[in-house]
Amino acid sequence: MSPTSLNLIVFVSIGLALLCLLGIAMYVIHRLSRRADSRRTSPGAESHGSAWPTPPGVLVDMVSRLKRQEQELEVLRREARRRDQDSLRISRNLLSHLPSGVIFFDRQAIVQQANPAARAALGFASPQGLRAAELFRSAEVCEADGSLLGPAAVLVQQALATGQALQRKELEYQTPAGEVRRLGLTFSPVAAAALGPGHIREEDLGLICLLTDLTAIRALEAELQRRQNLASLGEMAAGIAHEFKNALATISGYAQMLTAGLAVSPASSDQRLYADRILEQTAALSQMVGEFLLFARPLDAHLEPVALYPLLRECLEELQGQEWPGVEFTFASGGEPQPADSSCRIMADPVLIKRVWLNLLRNGAEAIMEAARPDRRGEVTVRVATDAMAAHVSIADTGAGVPPDLADKIFIPFFTTKSTGSGLGLAVVYKITAAHHGTVSLASNAGGAIFTVTLPLAERALNAAGGAGHPAS
Repeated sequence: MSPTSLNLIVFVSIGLALLCLLGIAMYVIHRLSRRADSRRTSPGAESHGSAWPTPPGVLVDMVSRLKRQEQELEVLRREARRRDQDSLRISRNLLSHLPSGVIFFDRQAIVQQANPAARAALGFASPQGLRAAELFRSAEVCEADGSLLGPAAVLVQQALATGQALQRKELEYQTPAGEVRRLGLTFSPVAAAALGPGHIREEDLGLICLLTDLTAIRALEAELQRRQNLASLGEMAAGIAHEFKNALATISGYAQMLTAGLAVSPASSDQRLYADRILEQTAALSQMVGEFLLFARPLDAHLEPVALYPLLRECLEELQGQEWPGVEFTFASGGEPQPADSSCRIMADPVLIKRVWLNLLRNGAEAIMEAARPDRRGEVTVRVATDAMAAHVSIADTGAGVPPDLADKIFIPFFTTKSTGSGLGLAVVYKITAAHHGTVSLASNAGGAIFTVTLPLAERALNAAGGAGHPAS
């Protein structure tokens, strides 16, 4: 075969191959175009096609899921913020309504927060920003038995440095206004663990100070202790006083016989004078022993509604009939009660409560006599005020008053500021008033003393008892 023939065969073969490839390509293109048209025209045909989703569908689904998750996260974030705000609001309300004071000191012993009870107990409108030394000043912390532990400011610094709590102590505190208060005190350090994870203890340590106003409680305890002491003293001395009174009765009887004998027989004036003085002294001692026995024995007060003003007027008239030169006894309203007050009734034992008024009136007259003020007459004034619960009877004198350092001792038996007297009159007043469920207090200055006796009103007491057993006055 010649070279020309061979070349012709090769070219023909290549041409046929190209035609075959062209045909196959046309067939494939035709089939793909028909499949695409069938997918566009038939929605259900997609399930019979390829099992792999198209990339745009995957992206759309992922974006929609991310948006949904982002919305859910935002809802959770809002819920968490709401819970935090609710917790903060509850904490603030709880602190503001707590009856105990709460103070938070930071590590530098500076007040960061103080609730209203703490501000009221310490007498500060806003102690925030004050150091412990400025807040407590020289106030001392002590145990319940009175043993001192040290200044409060120093103990705050020690608690911050050591992290140790200080519990159930007491603080003798004076407010900026000068009012003395007894406060219960507890220090509780706040460590980093309580502040949450990621905090460093040395930097985040603070101190919570709890305060409780014990002033009224300690006053009640002192009152109870004083009453117990008075009861013990009365039980101990009642027997001795009774025997002493019997001996005085014997002395008085012999003195009377001696006086009677001197009256019918020749005797010097000195002998008669001595006999009269014996009688005077035995009478004074007998009265003192009688008051002491009244103080020492348990009182059996028979309380009933008693008209207050007639009883006070009777006591004033009795004192006016005695020898009190330069002393005038009056009502504050000009000698008579106001019409609206004339029907005031108290729950009292008439015999015992009359002893109270007589002792206080006599005490005021004696104070005026000892003051010896010739420039003006002395006055013992009775004033009555009432409220919904009680009647307040004040008896004021124009004497020298009671020194402040002695004011808390005047109700102690045998204590007196007068040159004469037994010191039992006010102790008897205190005991009788207590038996009537009342109180007696003293206000004194250089212009005299004012004793105020507070007793429950009869109507209030009867209503509280249900109105049963209403006795006649």
